[in-house]
Amino acid sequence: MSDDPKNMALTTNLEALSLANHDFSFSLYKELAKTEKGNIFYSPFSIHVIMFMASVGAASKTFDEMIATIHLNKTTHSLESYRNLLEDLISENDNLKLATGMFVDTAFNVKDSFVENSMKYLKSSMEKLNFVNEPEQQRQYLNNWVLNKTNNKINDLFPKGSINRDTVLVLANAVHFKSGWEHKFNDAEDDYFYVTPSNKVTVKMMTLRHDLQYYHDSDLKFAALELPYEHHAFKMLILLPDAKDGLKELENNFSKINLHDISKKMTKYHVTVKLPRFKLEQTIKLENILSNLGCPTMFTPAANFSNIVENKNLYVSKVMHKAYVDVDEKGTEAAAATGMAIRMKRCLKMNEPKDFIVDHPFIFFILTKVSSIIFVGRMTKIDSLAQHIIREEL
Repeated sequence: MSDDPKNMALTTNLEALSLANHDFSFSLYKELAKTEKGNIFYSPFSIHVIMFMASVGAASKTFDEMIATIHLNKTTHSLESYRNLLEDLISENDNLKLATGMFVDTAFNVKDSFVENSMKYLKSSMEKLNFVNEPEQQRQYLNNWVLNKTNNKINDLFPKGSINRDTVLVLANAVHFKSGWEHKFNDAEDDYFYVTPSNKVTVKMMTLRHDLQYYHDSDLKFAALELPYEHHAFKMLILLPDAKDGLKELENNFSKINLHDISKKMTKYHVTVKLPRFKLEQTIKLENILSNLGCPTMFTPAANFSNIVENKNLYVSKVMHKAYVDVDEKGTEAAAATGMAIRMKRCLKMNEPKDFIVDHPFIFFILTKVSSIIFVGRMTKIDSLAQHIIREEL
């Protein structure tokens, strides 16, 4: 890249976006983990896109809160950089599909600048829908839009009653990922997964022996492993606590964990990996979570979305997120969608072999090759057809 100041600014802003993605992913995780006791799965990337899009229409305190929540500031909040980020992600290959849509009530005039910015920089489509007269019909239309964009994986993003006559604007983002592994696993066999040190369930455990990027942190007591997807455009990163009941301690140490640093510290080892097949689907209502993370005003009558419309009678009523992942011997399919409804007011030897046995609760990420986080998951229990609790004889 040349020393052109514009290019240098763009690089800096892209780095800032990458850092924002990382920090937002972890802040969401911490907030979700306060209420979610079991498995967790979400796309911080999808949520970030929708929050960024809505922030483009926000002003004053609402804008300040929103951009701080997604770990940006007035300098790094750049439409140009966001466009570059999205183009980089989507141009890589066909594994990742991203769709963003804006749906406006027919009687409602959105500012041209907001529509143009969303279409030009955020690759958003724009449609007029009659929410006032046909809210239920339009809810079904929106759910079908999401379903189509996620390879039929995300159903009913907008639940009954979430779209009503007061809805004037809906922002939706859907992301779908599907890829085979670079190194295929052997067929899965029955094995145990320890939900707790004394409770185990039978799962389908897949095995792989290959040279892989591995790192062990003896201070924070966890191991990290990278599983590349085909063409190396994406990878899965698994963080596995050393202890069978070590997940809580690992989560408590999140402030000391940076995935970019972990990637740099990794070394190639010949690793025997055992990983359970798993499938997850989760719906998350984000209003309270986003409020707690620092942007309560957008959900109240004090909200200012004056860059969307002249009159300031707008606030966000719903932010729905739904994500799905399916991991097996061949690869991974994952999808997520986020919808926002806006209403009117009213160091070891190189080749020493390693074992990486994922037989207890773990955290995983699906990342781009430059470590942008697309999906985050926590597996504490695994549903399997053959699942049954076996109590160890004490």
